[in-house]
Amino acid sequence: MDKTILQSIVEITKQRDLDSLEYSLVATLAELVPAISIFILKAVKENNIDCAEEIARLYINKENDEPFSWGVDPTIIKPDEHFRNCLKNHGPISFIHDDGFTRHQFPIFEEGRVIGCLIVDTTEELTSHIALITGFAKVYENYMVIFNESEQDKLTGLYNRRTFDNKLVKLFKNQCHRNDNYINSSEMSDRRHHEDDESSWLIITDIDYFKRINDTYGHVYGDEVILILSQKMKSCFRRSDLLFRVGGEEFVIILEPVSAHIAETLVDRFLKTISEHEFSEIGTVTVSAGYARIGEKDYPPAVLECADKALYFAKEHGRNCSYNYESLIENGKIIPPKKGGSVDLF
Repeated sequence: MDKTILQSIVEITKQRDLDSLEYSLVATLAELVPAISIFILKAVKENNIDCAEEIARLYINKENDEPFSWGVDPTIIKPDEHFRNCLKNHGPISFIHDDGFTRHQFPIFEEGRVIGCLIVDTTEELTSHIALITGFAKVYENYMVIFNESEQDKLTGLYNRRTFDNKLVKLFKNQCHRNDNYINSSEMSDRRHHEDDESSWLIITDIDYFKRINDTYGHVYGDEVILILSQKMKSCFRRSDLLFRVGGEEFVIILEPVSAHIAETLVDRFLKTISEHEFSEIGTVTVSAGYARIGEKDYPPAVLECADKALYFAKEHGRNCSYNYESLIENGKIIPPKKGGSVDLF
């Protein structure tokens, strides 16, 4: 095996999370193949509309003093017929792009189904590099399975506590800017418009009287409640909102940038959805929630502490309700924490 290729594989397999793996894959291929652009495109749904998420795009022009430049953060785009054909046909596709270069799409598999494509744009012949690109795509697929298993909660499929702890700062940064990168499409008529008070939000929620459920009905029914709740959570929030199970019955949501009014609406809709569901044997279950605004310069543990205070207020004032930390402060319901304090959550 070529020493350069071997070293590239070593670099890719050093990564310890999926985001880093994707950027490492693209950067590695940019050094090995004659491309003008390389990126990953994954199939996603936005409001039940088939879309594609562009990830880790790297532009290459080796004649420049700075030959590599990354594109914007992950971006939702409208999929074209070539991307749909790649998903359907389970094989590589090449075609001449409208801009004159050749686009090569290599399918990315997960558990036997195509979930996206590794895309290589080039103005040169790529035939001698096809096996290399396909091999690196397989390395990516294998490690993607490992990372998904390590980053996801086994019962619910949500991100787990380890992922929450490891990625919190990065998630804050990405989430604050993410909404700016989403397209406005006539097919997505309900896409939210920017408002002056839009920001990301951190929501902490947990199941009311969950210990009583486990003690009365057993852990099997307790797990059923958690599983159904997580499914309802996925349906109530958007794919671009980040969902975590951080404890037994405790969950965190990082909400994409929206106004305070919409954040309140989304949280209350989730609480209402849960309270109206009839669980087998148990009947109805409720959840409480507290949430706080995320500013671009906020210190993550401080935002966590704020949301936790709002959750505690909800627990102390009837449960099955949600409170916005900033509103509680404004109305004099709780006292702001002293600067420099520590936080110990969950």
